Amino acid sequence: MKFTTAIVAAAVAAIASAQSAWNFPAEGPCVAACTDAAGKDLFPMYNDVDPTSPFFYASLSYTFERGTPSTIAFMTASGTCMQNCPMTEQTAYRASYPLKLKWYQQNKPTAVRRRRL
Repeated sequence: MKFTTAIVAAAVAAIASAQSAWNFPAEGPCVAACTDAAGKDLFPMYNDVDPTSPFFYASLSYTFERGTPSTIAFMTASGTCMQNCPMTEQTAYRASYPLKLKWYQQNKPTAVRRRRL
């Protein structure tokens, strides 16, 4: 019985992990360059594209921990840069932002939740 429970628990965890994977298409090279440059100015290990990176959630926090000084600085720098990007990329960024924010809020580790930026 314990073995069956362990297998079921492992299967549920695997399904939950697969469902919660970061699976968002890139908005475009210009927007990506803007977020990367703004992120690396604030945090040299910034990486918002590789979910396996140990810095992935910390990097996303610069975008999604609203109202913090780091997020304000990041959004100001990346937003100013994005004004020079093609409108299709800007529109894609605005459309994906709320979906990514929701994903981040549901998946961020507790350590990031408590971190002061």
